[in-house]
Amino acid sequence: MNLEKLQNRNPAMDILRIVAVLCVISIHFFYHTGYYSTTADNVPMYFATVLRTLFSVCVPLFMILSGFLLCNKTLKKGYYSGIRKTIIVYILVAIACIIYKSCNGSYTLTPLTFFTGIFDFSGANYSWYIEMYIGLFLIIPFLNIIYKNLDSRKQKNILLITLIAITILPSLFNAFKFDSYEWWANPATDTDTQKLMPSWWVDIYPITYYFTGCYIREYGTKIKNVFLIIALVIAIFGFGTFNFYRCYGSTFTTANYVYWNGIEPYVMSVLIFLIISKLKLENINVKAKFVLWKISDLVLGTYLVSFIFDSIYYYEILNINTPDFYARFPFMPLMVLWVFVSALVSSAILNIIAAGIEFCWEKICCFFRFVFKRKNKSEIIVNDKD
Repeated sequence: MNLEKLQNRNPAMDILRIVAVLCVISIHFFYHTGYYSTTADNVPMYFATVLRTLFSVCVPLFMILSGFLLCNKTLKKGYYSGIRKTIIVYILVAIACIIYKSCNGSYTLTPLTFFTGIFDFSGANYSWYIEMYIGLFLIIPFLNIIYKNLDSRKQKNILLITLIAITILPSLFNAFKFDSYEWWANPATDTDTQKLMPSWWVDIYPITYYFTGCYIREYGTKIKNVFLIIALVIAIFGFGTFNFYRCYGSTFTTANYVYWNGIEPYVMSVLIFLIISKLKLENINVKAKFVLWKISDLVLGTYLVSFIFDSIYYYEILNINTPDFYARFPFMPLMVLWVFVSALVSSAILNIIAAGIEFCWEKICCFFRFVFKRKNKSEIIVNDKD
């Protein structure tokens, strides 16, 4: 156990990673159990909609974490090697998913599809996040230059407000149809809405979340946790109730406000991040801190490889033994736990393999550096003699 590294580690960030991956697995429950094809018109669907609304914070929490943890990174030697482990874990998961899908007949495995499945991010079904994160990681030093060179908190406020305005707020102001009384009476029957704000830049929302993490790291908040928790509860039920109203009598309406560039995930993820980051965990038990660290370290692989266990547990066990979403909904806690534990164990195995690959890579690099140094020294000696 590396006690020095453990002592310097913030357990709140480990807890946030674990909460984020649990939210990922939880929101996938709705995707795999028929929620999106079930009419929302009763109490069970209301609570399901509220939960689905809450779990949309999954990916935003990861993005805010990136800003919080990487806001001091600079463009120096060795920076880009920091993504090596992420790439190795992704490739291992992609190989595992490709093998699994080829075994169950949903993937045609050939040498070509094997390599294209890895490079086009289709092999691992949940790997879109890796595709996004690679680009974000590459530009983080430059984002940090922008943030660090703003002279005052006021300027950083303006930066964040500007990004929120062009990436998040369009989902709020472009979500209604103000000139139609009929629309307000039954919005689920008409998904057309009025555009009141420009929305061309909404796809750069990861940068908004990144700078949000930077801002929280630097300034935090003086608001007490009890008020943040009250605000979070109001947000969860307020947004959940609104979503239920928007799709009442129909199936779930996935409009922009529920996507990750939407106002709902942004507000809730910021509140959750603030609440957990303000927890006083200085005196937490060392063993508990170590466990949180190790689980947190496995979160990426858990997220990616959970696809395999989603496929097994939902489509080969739960769905064939239950008739519809109403019968499946009570099993949600158990299914999420099963997928999480199974994916976590698999991630641990993949991380061991990844560590072995990294070790071998380092040894190979050291060997070639040694060879090139000897070669250069020999050339220098020969030139001196000449």
